[in-house]
Amino acid sequence: MTFAEKLDFLMNITQTSNSALAHAATLDASYISRLRTGKRLMPKDNHLLQGMATFLARQFKEDYQKRALLDALKLMNLPGDSSLLADEIIRWLVQDGENSTQQVGRVLSSLSGMANHSEQVGQSDDSKPYFPEEAVSIYYGIEGKRRAAEYFLSEVALCESSQTLLLFSDEGTAWMTEDPTYARRWAELMIRVLSRGNRIKIIHTVSRDLDEMLNAINQWMPLYMSGLIEPYFYPKKRDGIFKRTLFIAPETAAVISNSVGDQASSAANVLYRDRDAVASFAEEFLQYLRLCRPLMRIFTAREREECYATLAEFEHGQADTLIKTESLSLLTMPEPLLMQILKRSGMDEYGGSSLHDARYQCFLENLQSNHFTELISLPDVEAVKSGSVKVSLSDMLGAGAVYYTPEEFIDHLEHILALLESFENYHIHLIDNSTEDRYTVYAREELGVIVAKTSQPPVVLAINEGNMTAAFWDFLKSMPDEKTYRAAKNVDSIAVLRKYLAELAGYTVDSVQ
Repeated sequence: MTFAEKLDFLMNITQTSNSALAHAATLDASYISRLRTGKRLMPKDNHLLQGMATFLARQFKEDYQKRALLDALKLMNLPGDSSLLADEIIRWLVQDGENSTQQVGRVLSSLSGMANHSEQVGQSDDSKPYFPEEAVSIYYGIEGKRRAAEYFLSEVALCESSQTLLLFSDEGTAWMTEDPTYARRWAELMIRVLSRGNRIKIIHTVSRDLDEMLNAINQWMPLYMSGLIEPYFYPKKRDGIFKRTLFIAPETAAVISNSVGDQASSAANVLYRDRDAVASFAEEFLQYLRLCRPLMRIFTAREREECYATLAEFEHGQADTLIKTESLSLLTMPEPLLMQILKRSGMDEYGGSSLHDARYQCFLENLQSNHFTELISLPDVEAVKSGSVKVSLSDMLGAGAVYYTPEEFIDHLEHILALLESFENYHIHLIDNSTEDRYTVYAREELGVIVAKTSQPPVVLAINEGNMTAAFWDFLKSMPDEKTYRAAKNVDSIAVLRKYLAELAGYTVDSVQ
């Protein structure tokens, strides 16, 4: 069970309302609602968990409630003292919910180091392997699913003409990931399929545990970078009892399986080559796809214009914002400085002036009623002086990575300093970062998140699914510690920046002031 499912269980069995728990823990009822539905991750603040657990522990009064809790916590006896019971409840709540931000961190770390493997696929191993030619073939259990999927992908990879594969599965993913040898073989076949010009439409299952969902996204990330995959999700809750897998190449074959609960280990996996059957399954997939929404939009350097349009739409709404870039956000760069960098880098044709002006106006409008918080790791002074600090997202502008001159970096920081002094809703958090992060995470609370891989080749993911947005939001909030995040004071940040700028400029603090 996830943290959300556990909290929901505790509140249901004790008939506790969102407002009652919120009042007891000094929280907002809407926040409790989002915790129960999984739209917000488990709070890192132990005091919040303690307040909720202490209140809930006192609500277990009836025998049926105590028996249910005993079974859930897997204890021999429930503590008679409510404070001890609260401790047991906290222990149970955090068992599976504490690694979500770590999982997001692993996704980002993996993303920043990825190369575009789909461009590295050779033409070897094109000889036709053995696989059955029957119109219908049946394979059982996990090994059967592996064989059927391998036969399916092998056959598609040998087709002369390209097509769009249709993929969906809400069965477990262990068959694909548990055996490292098979996982590599599966990935190789998928890359070969894409290298032949095929495309993929995939419906992900977001009702999975969030960690499992993020892990699945991580597994697919090297393939996303090809720009040949369109991921979708079904936005409504499903019961998760009846499960189905549809792997369909409309012009070639289909692998279909059904299971109940965790019965996939013995389920039948059927490989169809009959054209009428394959067409029928393709229509079933497309009917389901009509009920789905895009999970994310994926942009490579080839889709810069589409990426800019999506960015403008993303920034148009009003919302609190968190952003972490490699160095400093382009959004806080003064326009004359941006134009200077573009001209110096040979990108005058980029048309950045009008785009940047529109973005900056939205940024200022948002500051009137919403918080904008930038997470900054100040680079070593010598790195700035040597011109080795990268301009964020410059890879997506079309001329490769661009680096600040020392004077340009100082100008940008001075503009950030002016923003801090002028707008009480603009904040920065100075964070320690011993490793080079080659990604940007730009999250707007409950609206969406943009994740950009800024190492070569660059790729941008625009996500608006609620659980994933909340996961990345909570990841950014976790970068400074909770106490630091809540006590952000512009006056403290201003003092640190002034001292840093003085060191950069080679002056004393007094001369800068």
